[in-house]
Amino acid sequence: MSLLMEVGMGRLKGKIDTAIGKAKEKVGYAVGSNKLQAKGAAQALKGKAESAVSGKLDKARKAVDKGTQKL
Repeated sequence: MSLLMEVGMGRLKGKIDTAIGKAKEKVGYAVGSNKLQAKGAAQALKGKAESAVSGKLDKARKAVDKGTQKL
């Protein structure tokens, strides 16, 4: 698997984790479960971080590709 593919998958996985985490948080709130709210918040935060890291890797990869094209 290429680095570009891994970056894209990381961003997708991050968005999925964020969405699932937010859903868990809302369900936890609805049923009065602080534990489920906390787990959901943690998963959402993990997803946001993963998306951000993947985005930065993608930008770095594009910068390197652009720089090597000029050579």
